[in-house]
Amino acid sequence: MITSINIFSQSSFGFNGYWGLSPNYNTPLYSFESNPSNYSHLKDWGFSFVYGVEFSGKLNSNIYSISLSKTLGSHNLSARFTPGYQKEFLFNTGESIIVEDSTSQSLTADFTYKELFGLGYSYKFSDDLNVGFTFRFFNQNFNQEIVTPVFDDTLYLVRESINEDVNFWKGDLGVNYMLNNNLSLTAASVNLLNFGEKASNPDFKDFEIKREIGALIGIGWMPAEPIGVNLIYETSSSFQASLNAYASNFGFGLTIFHDKLQLPYIAGMVPSVSYKGDIFELFISGVKYFSDRKVKHGVSSFLNKGISNVINNPYSFDKVLLTVSFNINTVAEKAVKFIDVEIVKDIYPTFTGNYINYPYAYGTVVNLTGEYITVKPSSKIEGVNEGKIQSPISAIAPYDTARIPFYIIIPESYKSEKTSLSYADFYVETKGDEPDDQFQKALLVNSVNSWDGRVSNLRYFIRKDIDFSMNHAKEILSKHKSELDTLPNVLEIFYEARILFNDFVSRLVYISDPRATGEYVQFPNQTFELKGGDCDDLSVGYSSLLESIGIQTALVDYKTNGTVRHVNVLFNTKLSPDQASLITNNDTKYFIRESLEGKDEVWLPVETTSLTDFETAWSDGADKFNKEAISNLGIATGKVEIIDVY
Repeated sequence: MITSINIFSQSSFGFNGYWGLSPNYNTPLYSFESNPSNYSHLKDWGFSFVYGVEFSGKLNSNIYSISLSKTLGSHNLSARFTPGYQKEFLFNTGESIIVEDSTSQSLTADFTYKELFGLGYSYKFSDDLNVGFTFRFFNQNFNQEIVTPVFDDTLYLVRESINEDVNFWKGDLGVNYMLNNNLSLTAASVNLLNFGEKASNPDFKDFEIKREIGALIGIGWMPAEPIGVNLIYETSSSFQASLNAYASNFGFGLTIFHDKLQLPYIAGMVPSVSYKGDIFELFISGVKYFSDRKVKHGVSSFLNKGISNVINNPYSFDKVLLTVSFNINTVAEKAVKFIDVEIVKDIYPTFTGNYINYPYAYGTVVNLTGEYITVKPSSKIEGVNEGKIQSPISAIAPYDTARIPFYIIIPESYKSEKTSLSYADFYVETKGDEPDDQFQKALLVNSVNSWDGRVSNLRYFIRKDIDFSMNHAKEILSKHKSELDTLPNVLEIFYEARILFNDFVSRLVYISDPRATGEYVQFPNQTFELKGGDCDDLSVGYSSLLESIGIQTALVDYKTNGTVRHVNVLFNTKLSPDQASLITNNDTKYFIRESLEGKDEVWLPVETTSLTDFETAWSDGADKFNKEAISNLGIATGKVEIIDVY
């Protein structure tokens, strides 16, 4: 005689007394029943052990489950061995046999159902979204006594046993979504995938575990920080409702459950008390059914209803369980986390010094610990850097948020002539070489010839091809060696500058920049190759020639009305004001600037777009400088700016 088993026994039933996705405890997440997605917030390794005592007239103790879980980045793998997940049914078949002493012996059937082990996998797409699956392996053993007639001289009835093992897998998919810190949703299948063996003996087919396909939906709500409420509803019209509370390291849970075909309406409850340590969690829980578990029913009832749940059915008895879990973290805890990254400068590859001396991005980073920490930031730009470039170390107060600057080094080998949209990877580290967190942000990487329109940044184009300029300048000056050797030393710079300019303009024509969408500046070698350029290109080329042989130059930025801008070159003759008469008697053609050593020196302006000869370019440059910089108070008002190249 046995109790009837309903088809729709609750699939999400578990032993720990805690449901939902609360971060307070890891142990309930080892349960595959209410967690088919294998959701886990374990940081590294997790181990769980469940031992229980069942009150079935006599005390039966057993190891119910042993679970192991491992997190690898966004992946979580778990395995569960469940020696205590089994149920055995022993009953009379309704047939009997008369033995030699004329007594009657009933024939019996012995059916055993076991869940042996399970496997789980999940993937965390983000802190809010997790998707995964579980597979569980079941064994069914059917053993039944039958009577077989044997004909010899007389008819004999022989009692025999027929036996069959049937193994199969069940698989389910699930998804968990955290709407916010206080509300979470769960959706999963029930018996979605079923594959494996089926009973070959027709007498056993109706006794196999029922596997109707269904679904479950769960919602977790934390109305106040120490209290959590969870509800799981199954399409079989079963549900569970639980209330969890936390105080210091202790937790309390109470779950009630309803199964459509079990009486009373609330079939039972699962109370639980827990303690959470640094690396372990301890649960004492129980399962109390509200119906009389010793009511007997016939085999026909079992045949009609079947069994669908090994651990929760009308044959299940009250239990007390001890659960111990260890959560071992061999990976360093993250001490800092990115909130956001702001790109404050597009990348102009030629402006190397701009990104060494000034940040191109700022990261907003929060200290997750209660201690002062030092953060080592670094970054790299895809397609520009092969490895990470470290920025200065920053200190952050406990639980504080800091704005951390990021610097970058543009390698000399970068030569791309195309502007492209790339991305930068940002890292923050506190210990070791592994980053605590990282962040990716899109940014614009301009071509090597791109320019932001700031005259001060033309110095990078002047310096870029300094070797080419030096070789070219030396080649030109070597042709005038006899002439230069006859000059006084004080006039050497002036005549070198004149010789180089006259050769420079003899090779070039003025070409306006055809790129209407943005500024483009040629390197000196490109200007010579193309045999021309605009005022930016010509000023860069001439300044580079002078700088390459040690003649100090400056760029004059004529800002005019803010939209039309012009640039030309000043160079230092190293003549004193008293020596200016050696080159001109017109004191409007030169300007006195004080050196770093405090000496007054004669500087000459040169209009590089005046592609005639040095004297004309010098006069044009002086006229423009007198008018814009001095007469119209350009220097005083900031409309004209002198920018030293070095």
